[in-house]
Amino acid sequence: MLFGLSAAEKTLVKRLVSSFEIDLVPLSIRTIRHFVQRFPEKKICLIIMHVDAEHPRPDRVIRLIRDFVGPFVPFLLLVPEAKEREIKKYLDAGADDFMDIPLNEDRFAISFLILLEMGQAETRPQARTPRAPVDDAQPDRDVLNRQVGFNRLIVYFQEGLSYFAPKSLIKRVRPEKISDRWEQVRLLGSGGFGVVWLVKEIGSGRLAVAKTPHSAQMNIRVLRSAAILKRLVHHPNIVQLLEIVKDGGKFIMIQEYVEGSTLQQLLEQGISPLDREAIFLQLVSVISYAHKHKILHRDIKPENIIISKSGRLKLLDFGIARDLSWQSPGTGSEGTVNFMPPEQFEGRSCIASDVWALGVILYIFATNAVPYFQLNDKYPLDIDTTLESRAPRKINPQLDINLERIIMRCLQKDLELRYQNATELLEDLRTSLPLFGRGELLPK
Repeated sequence: MLFGLSAAEKTLVKRLVSSFEIDLVPLSIRTIRHFVQRFPEKKICLIIMHVDAEHPRPDRVIRLIRDFVGPFVPFLLLVPEAKEREIKKYLDAGADDFMDIPLNEDRFAISFLILLEMGQAETRPQARTPRAPVDDAQPDRDVLNRQVGFNRLIVYFQEGLSYFAPKSLIKRVRPEKISDRWEQVRLLGSGGFGVVWLVKEIGSGRLAVAKTPHSAQMNIRVLRSAAILKRLVHHPNIVQLLEIVKDGGKFIMIQEYVEGSTLQQLLEQGISPLDREAIFLQLVSVISYAHKHKILHRDIKPENIIISKSGRLKLLDFGIARDLSWQSPGTGSEGTVNFMPPEQFEGRSCIASDVWALGVILYIFATNAVPYFQLNDKYPLDIDTTLESRAPRKINPQLDINLERIIMRCLQKDLELRYQNATELLEDLRTSLPLFGRGELLPK
């Protein structure tokens, strides 16, 4: 359903769905009632509304549309600059995600296709006008149409949208609730974002990880994280997003389960020099890939890195990451204190902020110590940003002088002296230390 889209916006949407069987239906608040009454068998997969900059109360329009289509249909807003201050009001009224106008086409394509996949997969009965209730049961042909839609969606991604993962869009019909499809196995952890469970798919027994936010107000963060994962999906060290399910008003991320240990657990157990070097090369590789795609992670730390039993690294938790191709770095100081550079404390994060975290990890690998330590890790109310990192050769005089130089350049407080991104770090590492990766440069 399209509400108020410009000709250019309609053309963009038409191009995105041209490979599979989906109807685009331009409507207004005056015609939506007639449409849902006349075509009760039609499955509504997605609503896109261009907010009218001249309308005094767009939130009322959003609420009316939501009343007609029900709570489960994904709802995407296109918001002009004049209305950006009212976004929270629009989300409270029933919208799920928003895009600033003028549109960044790549960013729009990712959000659009994530929400469209959710809408196609949703099997719960959709609400209709209260005056004309309809049978909740969906005919068998509707199930068949959804399966055809998934097949065509896969073909579409295989034909050209390289940053989206076709393998995540497998042919399936999802049950009504996440609890009907996924059975909780055990709690893996909790934090500021929400709770993380190991879950098992009922029937197949496949294990996955379910990340549930504390409240529906964090749905936007879930969608932003999902979009970033989709952009980075082709790198082998990125955890795969399987699907997003809306349940109880919250967007729940279902991700691949990687059997292994976190880097923090391995550090506590002891890691061989060969494994440390192999882990660091994989880590710098994936961060370099993210930086090339203008993704800033902002929370690189051992707890967010898992190593599989085969030695494959997976980078987790893009909950506070930023896509700088369309977002600002943000003015918040979120992150983990002992892996944050001074500018991140001050709300001035940039791509080079991730390099600092890489430097801290390499410092730990080289010295079995941290460059400095902040005591108030959980509540950084009084952070000392004047602390100086100790040169690693003061702890281990046998360390290669070039390795020390690389570590200390990562930990430069002056951004101009630090590597600007992980790609620069990786290139210097390979050029200055060609033997790095053979287990000969880090201490036993």
